[in-house]
Amino acid sequence: MKVIAITGPAGVGKSTVAGKLAKQFRKCANIDADHIKHMLVSAFSYDLNADGTKRWSFNDWVLVGESIGMLANKFQQARYDVIINGYIDEAAWDKIQKQINITHKFLLLPSLDTTKYRDKQRPDDQPMGSQMVAEHYNYFSTANFYHDFVKLDTTTQEVEETVGIIEKILE
Repeated sequence: MKVIAITGPAGVGKSTVAGKLAKQFRKCANIDADHIKHMLVSAFSYDLNADGTKRWSFNDWVLVGESIGMLANKFQQARYDVIINGYIDEAAWDKIQKQINITHKFLLLPSLDTTKYRDKQRPDDQPMGSQMVAEHYNYFSTANFYHDFVKLDTTTQEVEETVGIIEKILE
């Protein structure tokens, strides 16, 4: 059974790619980290930027990681392949990996300009804004934690192309 991690900055298509990839498996559970995070309503907070936009933060990554790890473990015990997708911090990844072995790790990382453009295309309440996108992009581009993730430059790729590349790697 495969356990696949798909991560990257906000708005790069993690959930879209994971959803399409999951349909290629006979039995697959697609765990979207955002669904788990949004269960913890009081773990979100924000400050207002000078331009009036909100700068969101999340403060219970350990619980998110433990929860995702438990879910992934249960699905794998039921003989499902598992995809874990989303923006997840290192503390959460550590907790996930204490409960399950991630067999394949992918980092979607289009160019910064493409990432900013895609962020602006998100529904009204979801864009992170250029400053936050740039911070996320810089983090994923430089953090040593992601050294063993397969980095995919999806700047010029449609979702189906990205899914196809991942499928070839999984073979």
